[in-house]
Amino acid sequence: MRPPNILLLVVIIFAQATAFGDGGTVLWRKEAGSLVITAFASPVPLSSGPVDISLLLQNRSGLEPVLDANVWLLLRADASGEEVRAHPTREQAQNKLLYAAPLTLPESGKWELEVTILRNGEQTDATGTIGVAPGPEKGTSYWSYIAFPQLMIAIYVVRERLIRRKPRK
Repeated sequence: MRPPNILLLVVIIFAQATAFGDGGTVLWRKEAGSLVITAFASPVPLSSGPVDISLLLQNRSGLEPVLDANVWLLLRADASGEEVRAHPTREQAQNKLLYAAPLTLPESGKWELEVTILRNGEQTDATGTIGVAPGPEKGTSYWSYIAFPQLMIAIYVVRERLIRRKPRK
């Protein structure tokens, strides 16, 4: 395999590790009242610290998105009982079909996620349990930024040595 092909292979392998389709993962999906509620979260895996919780609300009958609801979130830690409240809105979401809220989870463990939706005078509630991993250590969360320049320098040095190598007779 020629050096440019190897470099392309290395870039593809590293790029796929950081490519996320929507920036989150599905926490749970519930049918409640006339709605289907799907909760997403990022980072992946969900860990303590700053997180983004997004909700997709759909009509139960045709699965059309619901865009005119008021939504509230309550997260309660099972271990300590600590509560985090949020009011997700479509304005805070990048995808305008979702209701999103940035929040900070102070600890890891099991959390109960309660969603309250008010739409057309009707209140819909849904609950579920989510797992939150411990947050990454500060230094280890930046390892890829620190390693990338050294990796590029090493690839360049190998490339230059291969180019300057004299053919054997």
